[in-house]
Amino acid sequence: MQIPHDFLQVVHNAGLPGWRYYETIDSTNLNGLEWLNGDAQDGSIVFADYQTAGRGRSERKWVTNPHSSIAVSIVLRLNEIEQKNLQLFSALAGVALAISIKKNYSIDAFIKWPNDVLIDRKKTAGILTEAAWNGDQLDGIVVGVGINVLPDSIPPADKLQFPATCIQKHTTKDVDRFKILDEFLQSFFEWRKKVCLPEFINQWEKLLAFREETVYIKENDIVIFSGILSGIECNGDLRLVSEEGIIKKFTVGDVHLRPASS
Repeated sequence: MQIPHDFLQVVHNAGLPGWRYYETIDSTNLNGLEWLNGDAQDGSIVFADYQTAGRGRSERKWVTNPHSSIAVSIVLRLNEIEQKNLQLFSALAGVALAISIKKNYSIDAFIKWPNDVLIDRKKTAGILTEAAWNGDQLDGIVVGVGINVLPDSIPPADKLQFPATCIQKHTTKDVDRFKILDEFLQSFFEWRKKVCLPEFINQWEKLLAFREETVYIKENDIVIFSGILSGIECNGDLRLVSEEGIIKKFTVGDVHLRPASS
């Protein structure tokens, strides 16, 4: 297997302690979880050009088309303080990517709580974080990130749960997948240092999509609450305010946010 030179350059630039590259794989997250049970070092990554069984939240399928997307899973072994803030690590990937896209391509990107990255109110990246446990001891987590980079990465409309786009559609620059991967990883590891600080929550809140708009929360495809999206709590919970002024908070789980306009 020929490993692209540009990928090896990413490995070098990021100073990764370990990496796996696949032309085709079922799921980078599944591979990362298996690696966590072995000798994976903190900060290692699994990258695939094509996923046959990529997954999103709630067991939804994430499509990764060859040569047009980024499918990467970051393997982390968390310290004691990070373990107390485990629920923030999906948002960490979203914040890091949104900031990187803005910094390097002047594209405004926002986060649809808890962690999807949107451009022009359309999904360009999805994040799935999974934990590996040994009894009640956390071995580590895998942060899986799928990014639509080029137009061929966008699935057919009938396969979409939410409108989708890609980075290339929003810039006149020629977009390179491995350059975006490099920029994202640098941003991710930089923001990891701040994920347990108020600065991180403040940044997440600034990037929150649909803030001050009416949204509704669905659980099992049933609307359970509607209100104005007010902000983020310090633990990552979403804060909504109903027409009657009732404040309701939602924890990341099997709930889904949708703007009232969609």
